[in-house]
Amino acid sequence: MGMGAGKWLGIAAALAVLTFLGYELGRRSPSSLDSLTPALREALAPADGTPSSALEDPSPEVSPAVAIVIDDLGRSVETVRRLEALGVDLTYSVLPFEVRTPEVVRTLRRGNREILCHLPMQAAGEADPGPGALTITMTPEEVDRRTREALASVPGASGVNNHMGSGFSSDAGLMRVVLQVIAEKELYFLDSRTSALTQGFAVARELGLPAAERQVFLDRERQRAAIAAQLEELLLKASERGSAVGIGHPYAETLEVLEEWIPGAVARGFRFVTVGELVR
Repeated sequence: MGMGAGKWLGIAAALAVLTFLGYELGRRSPSSLDSLTPALREALAPADGTPSSALEDPSPEVSPAVAIVIDDLGRSVETVRRLEALGVDLTYSVLPFEVRTPEVVRTLRRGNREILCHLPMQAAGEADPGPGALTITMTPEEVDRRTREALASVPGASGVNNHMGSGFSSDAGLMRVVLQVIAEKELYFLDSRTSALTQGFAVARELGLPAAERQVFLDRERQRAAIAAQLEELLLKASERGSAVGIGHPYAETLEVLEEWIPGAVARGFRFVTVGELVR
């Protein structure tokens, strides 16, 4: 039997099977052909090997999303420019009362970057969260006023995350005051999770406030190898969850590792997004 006759018999057999199963080939959509066996798909493919548009696999699932937040900005415009040069979407968290906060905010707004107000809160230990910090000894009225002052010093912010706050964030009542101000301003809240006892994310969800949580701290240890390992942990969590949030700082070691690591992560198919994209 010649090759041409064999090929026509193969196509005829395939069409006979489809007819038996009740398929109407002329009205078939691409998604409905997903269940065809490889042999049938091959038999129905064009003779020149070009994939038929009606038999193409559906689009791949959306790749995992990675949101990296850089905290403690407000002291250096040069650091912001170096972060912008990374070429991916980041979330820039600016301390409200640092010496160069106004200039840093202006630079970020000119670049249409996503900004957070990095709201200082009392730590559980002796660490100093810096000027304008919210403390557990404040009245609700004072917490409300201080929160508004901090937000006013970071104009254009899309959201808020806590700076330190391992002591303050465990007080659900005081966090509710802060989050009510954030809700009034139509911002979102990112819980930095500086304590396992934090009430921030839970209270935000109770209030119906758009909110997210940090999954990985990138540079608790400032050694390059440790930072690289945490970045890989961030990718692992993003793969498992669909998305993940990592928080880092403008340390020289962190910036150097990010500059080397980001091109590889992009090449591996990970998407870099802002936290705002995740909460929306």
